Amino acid sequence: MFRFFKQVFSSKKLEVRVPHARGLPLTDMNQYGEEAESRQWIGVDLDGTLAEAEAWKGFEHIGKPVPNMVKRLKIWLELGYRVKIVTARAQNPDLAIPPILEWLEKHGLPQLEVTNAKDMDMIELWDDRCVQVIPNTGNPIGPNPDPYRQR
Repeated sequence: MFRFFKQVFSSKKLEVRVPHARGLPLTDMNQYGEEAESRQWIGVDLDGTLAEAEAWKGFEHIGKPVPNMVKRLKIWLELGYRVKIVTARAQNPDLAIPPILEWLEKHGLPQLEVTNAKDMDMIELWDDRCVQVIPNTGNPIGPNPDPYRQR
């Protein structure tokens, strides 16, 4: 599957190379069970990740789609992955979720679940504010983004 994503996202039009989702491999379905795999999901942030980040103008306003993320999301859905929108906006679900669902429909995307929470079944989170750390160390992967950390 990694080669598939690499081919899709290494075209001259796109500069992004995408790793595959790191959930249970399809070959391990018998070991873990189809039910466990069907609960897994990929989280995608809205503002700054799926949609361009803009100054806050209220729940009704959502920026333009980010083409690379829209393409990536559609591929995941075609491959059968569950995808949820993970956004702080969902802290106010009555105000936030209807405009998000309208935005998804307007841009040719399905009505995805919208949440502000992660759970044990989330296998990846794509977010413009995340800093990935090496498990069990608290140390960031890549350049040190933490100006308070002693070197």
